[in-house]
Amino acid sequence: MLSNIGELAPKRVKNHVQRMLGQAGMRLDARDWLGLVLLTAISCSLFSYVALLNYSPIRGYFAVLIVVLVFVLVVSMIYTLLYLKVEDRRIAAEKALPDLLQLTASNIKSGVTPIVALRMATRPEFGSLHEEVLYVTNKSLGSESFVDALNEISKRIKSEMLNRTMLLFASSLRSGGSVSKVLETSADDIRENQELRRELIAGTNMYVVFILFTVVIAMPALLTLSIQFVDMASALHGPDSFLSKQMGLSMSLPISQEFIFNISVITLIFTSLFSSLMIGVIHHGDEMNGLRYAPLITANSLVFFYISKTYLISFILGTF
Repeated sequence: MLSNIGELAPKRVKNHVQRMLGQAGMRLDARDWLGLVLLTAISCSLFSYVALLNYSPIRGYFAVLIVVLVFVLVVSMIYTLLYLKVEDRRIAAEKALPDLLQLTASNIKSGVTPIVALRMATRPEFGSLHEEVLYVTNKSLGSESFVDALNEISKRIKSEMLNRTMLLFASSLRSGGSVSKVLETSADDIRENQELRRELIAGTNMYVVFILFTVVIAMPALLTLSIQFVDMASALHGPDSFLSKQMGLSMSLPISQEFIFNISVITLIFTSLFSSLMIGVIHHGDEMNGLRYAPLITANSLVFFYISKTYLISFILGTF
């Protein structure tokens, strides 16, 4: 059933999803995954439509728009989880790559063949790289050549660094050069690049702290003050105010406290989302990687907003 639903997706989408599933280490057919995603998104959309009919006055085009947004949101969330899975495997593989190369070079120096040296060098703590090395070396012990197996490692883990290293490894095997020397040099270069990257990230931590302070603390506090201002202005110009009773002046504000509250919540959610994208660019060089921080930033921002709305205004009024 799931494969039949997934078959409805365009061929280009199925090929892209199949490639990402392989890079995520999932032995799953793209049609089954797409069918599961579409079925989940349709179910959530139908549930939201029933909820709108029973518990909300929203009808017509707005209800249809909300149902469509729920569908798009569910699909986007599941795809984001798959993307982050691919990125987690890349990060783990790049972290373990220098140690793998160093151990492989040492094993080659001891007199074993490159394929046995690579298999002996891998460790369970290498994570995704360990899994793929075992997978491709098992295949190369059969009918497939070792060079083709090395190229397959870079296809199953989305990493430009790993891809260049495996190409260099395969090239040295073809040319018959000093493989151990090539691997040792590559390991040293990768370690140096990773150290430079850590220094760059450490130099930008102040920007991340400033973004988090603005989104989690400063912005909720300012929005709380704006809500309190609207509440005070409504009380000042209401029918029971001093101006209304003594001077006969009464006017209603065009916006309510509830409207400002709803707008504030929406603003905090979208601001947290975009700030997480910015943190992803600063720390990882890829905005999509920042989406892993979005739930935590959004939750902290909303929690502080509710706390400040409840206690901060009372504290300020009591102080002054």
